[in-house]
Amino acid sequence: MIPKINNIKQILEQPDNLLTISENSTATEATKKMNEYNVGCLVVLDSTGKFTGVLSERDMLVKILAESRCPDKILTKDIMSINPVFCKSDTTIAKVELLMAEHKIRHVPIVEKGIPIGMISSRDVIAYRLQSNKQMKNAAEQLAILLAKLKTHNLEDIIKLAINEAPQNFGSNWSALYLKPENNLSQNVYCNGCPLTGTDLEDPEIIKELSPDGWVICGKVCQKCEKQGAKAPRLVIPLSVHKNLIDGNETDLKRIGFLCMCRMNPSVAESEELQLYKASLLQEILNVNLTNARLYKEYHQVRIDSETDSLTGVGTRRVLERKLKKELSRSNRYNRDFCVAMFDADGFKEINDAFGHTAGDKVLRQLALCMQQSVRTIDTLTRYGGDEFVLLMPETKLEGAAKLLERIRVKIESSLITQGQTITISCGVTQAPQSPDETIQKILKRTDKALYEAKHSGKNRIVVDRFSLTKII
Repeated sequence: MIPKINNIKQILEQPDNLLTISENSTATEATKKMNEYNVGCLVVLDSTGKFTGVLSERDMLVKILAESRCPDKILTKDIMSINPVFCKSDTTIAKVELLMAEHKIRHVPIVEKGIPIGMISSRDVIAYRLQSNKQMKNAAEQLAILLAKLKTHNLEDIIKLAINEAPQNFGSNWSALYLKPENNLSQNVYCNGCPLTGTDLEDPEIIKELSPDGWVICGKVCQKCEKQGAKAPRLVIPLSVHKNLIDGNETDLKRIGFLCMCRMNPSVAESEELQLYKASLLQEILNVNLTNARLYKEYHQVRIDSETDSLTGVGTRRVLERKLKKELSRSNRYNRDFCVAMFDADGFKEINDAFGHTAGDKVLRQLALCMQQSVRTIDTLTRYGGDEFVLLMPETKLEGAAKLLERIRVKIESSLITQGQTITISCGVTQAPQSPDETIQKILKRTDKALYEAKHSGKNRIVVDRFSLTKII
């Protein structure tokens, strides 16, 4: 909102102190009044009290000296400025500054419906600018402190800041944050003091009722809010996120909701210009953090998707590689053993060929569930590819791993049946580390070799690899 003269309250609060003079007064009378009140300009009124012109020291000097006339015989109406410059209470301060510069004057009368109600001077404008700049600097510092409180990209933290902390900077007792059901954000209304609910804002067209750019501080509130006890003035801040998270710009912003604050303390709500300046800073803070929250959530979801097998719900090969690397490093540092097992479903290709991939997918899901119910919480079960699964067992020696795997084998054989056919598994297991130069590739190669041996030794069994020697259990 552009600052106007009515933002400078003291200019309009003392109309009785406005120095005026009748157009039929003499230059001598005008001079005495200027000297008495130490001013350089008077507002001239006609016989009905209407504004008719302005008389300045310069006007009198030019006329009196140029014509060598006696001040007692010169009337104000004869020497006042022709076509005087004046403004209204809603004239912008920038416009007043321009008028002063164009006409080389320091005073501009404020006139409403022909009646002078005040006078604004260059000193008033300068003082207002200095005070406004200081207030805006303080506001920026306050919101910088507010921003520093956001330590994460968690949406809940942003919501708490928006409805609890931010309104304090605006002297608001009620706040409501509305987020649309899109952009991975749940449809919700978050309130502090405000009694509105999601039902009240099912069709959030409130912003369209405001000014064209969506901003408003006004002396009234919407009827729905007023019935709930809302009181003016009200401030609404539209909120957006970037549609394009890479190289996003202002044109990429997509409206997702708004923050509404009302019941502001009168003393805080006085300066509309300051409030809107603060609102623009808060809008930027919230927009950036909402975009980051969206990005973080999408990134987190992508990471989950990349680390969770969509068919079986167990870890992916990526998880296996990361966990194996970490476990091998820990094992080398603390000289602790761990085991790795690799197994697959016997005759899985035949099941797919005979009953279709839907039946095959069901078998894989049943296998994964059965194994997840049997392993320890510290173990990591992953799908390695196709019908192959890999199980990482930290802090486990070969004998203990073999016993666990045998229990799993027996459980699967006794409980899993598809299309009337019993499901069994073959498994190979190895213990690591086996040498100072142990690597993930060597571990998996030994495990795969043990699995190969199990498959070609009759299936439905566990084969243990121990220093390149296999033992059938």
